[in-house]
Amino acid sequence: MKGKIIISLVVILTFVALRNLKYFYGYIVFGKETWDVMDFHLRVSLLNYSIIFVVFALTILLFKRMPFEILGLKKDILKGMLCGFLFVIPMFFGYGYAVGFKTDITLSDIHFDMILAGFFEEFFYRGFLFGILFYYAGWGFISAVLIPSIFFGIGHLYQAETFSDGLSVFLFTALGGAGFAWFYIAWRSLWLVVFLHGFMDLAWDMFSIQSNVTGNLNANIFRFATLGLAIYFSVKKAKSENNYSLKGKLWLNKETLS
Repeated sequence: MKGKIIISLVVILTFVALRNLKYFYGYIVFGKETWDVMDFHLRVSLLNYSIIFVVFALTILLFKRMPFEILGLKKDILKGMLCGFLFVIPMFFGYGYAVGFKTDITLSDIHFDMILAGFFEEFFYRGFLFGILFYYAGWGFISAVLIPSIFFGIGHLYQAETFSDGLSVFLFTALGGAGFAWFYIAWRSLWLVVFLHGFMDLAWDMFSIQSNVTGNLNANIFRFATLGLAIYFSVKKAKSENNYSLKGKLWLNKETLS
């Protein structure tokens, strides 16, 4: 029990500290004026890659072994990439058809969607915070998903211009974060979640869907088709591997890994 409490405290405090890493770079390393005029993608890259490095190093120190299995990255990268792409085909086709398959996507956009958003956000919110709390610290699904989902929702509020927009964005992304946490459990690997997230963002940006993350009716038809495919095959996989039910794991998970 003592070990699980220590793991919980270290992970949560590290997560909160790293979410505020921009203040360290902005006020101490570069200075506010330099930081404010720095290219947006450069700033995000610096922050995200720094956080990835710190999380890997901390996980090694905390568990005294290589972190890939602990963070959900040990297996199924090719399966995750293939399934993630196939699930997102409705979005690629639907959004592309709507604009005549015209796109001005750049390598920088692909890097942002697939790495800085798709990989980083799933790695940090699901693999690190949720995954360690659920699998190694004994937290149940609801208790472990609550913190990352709230912060995940808050992290997308920049897309809102009004209070009602903000509420919609927060609820949409927070609930989405909870759903992606369950995908992580169902697939026993973070890679499906990483690629699903990345390809969904890429389809959204590739064909310039002009709205915030909540989307409009036409956009959501294809997005929910994608999520429907992901849910159907995730449920099927989880049932086949006897990994579907969260009974006895909602608030506390007594089947923690060592």
